Amino acid sequence: MGNFFKGVLIVFISITISCGKDRKTESTGEADAKTDLNKTDSRSAVEFSDNKVQEIYASYLTIKAAMVNSDSKTVQIESEKLEAIIDDAEENKQFKAVSKLISLTKEMNKQRDFFVTLTNEVVRVISKAEIKSGEIYKQFCPMAIDGEGGYWLSDSKEIRNPYFGNKMLSCGSVKEVLKQNKG
Repeated sequence: MGNFFKGVLIVFISITISCGKDRKTESTGEADAKTDLNKTDSRSAVEFSDNKVQEIYASYLTIKAAMVNSDSKTVQIESEKLEAIIDDAEENKQFKAVSKLISLTKEMNKQRDFFVTLTNEVVRVISKAEIKSGEIYKQFCPMAIDGEGGYWLSDSKEIRNPYFGNKMLSCGSVKEVLKQNKG
C-alpha cells in the first residue's frame, strides 16, 4: 500500500513540476494586444456535415482563444454570439444557460470555471455530428479548476491552456483526437 501512495505522490510532483515550469509572471487579466498567445505552428481545419455544428465549434474556438489570451471582454462578446447560435431544443437548455452565464460574467477566473461546462456541452454536440475532415484535439490540464482538472477542445496539437493563459500556457496534454469515422 505504501508503494501505491509513493507512486501517486511521484506522479503528482512530476505534473506539478512539468506544468509549473511554464509559469509566467502575474498578469493584469487583460490581453496584450500585441501578442496572440493562442497562436500555434499548425491548425487542423475541421469540417462538419452539419453547418450549425460548424458554427458552434468555430464560436467555441474563438472563446477558447480569448481565454488563452485572458481577454474577458472578448469571451463575453463571443459567448453571447454562441448563445444566439444554439437552438432552443430541450437538450440545449444547459448549453444556452452556460453561454449566457459566461456572457454576463466579467471576471476571467469565473469565466474559466464556467468554461468546463461549456466544453462538456460542445463535446456533447460534436460527438453526435459527422466530422467530414480534420481533427479536433481534446486536451486536459490536471491543475485547472483548483486541481480538479479541466478539458478543452483545440484545432492544434500544441497546448494553449485556456484555464491559465500566459501563467501556464503549455500545461496540459492531448487526451483524445476526434476525427472522421471511416467505419
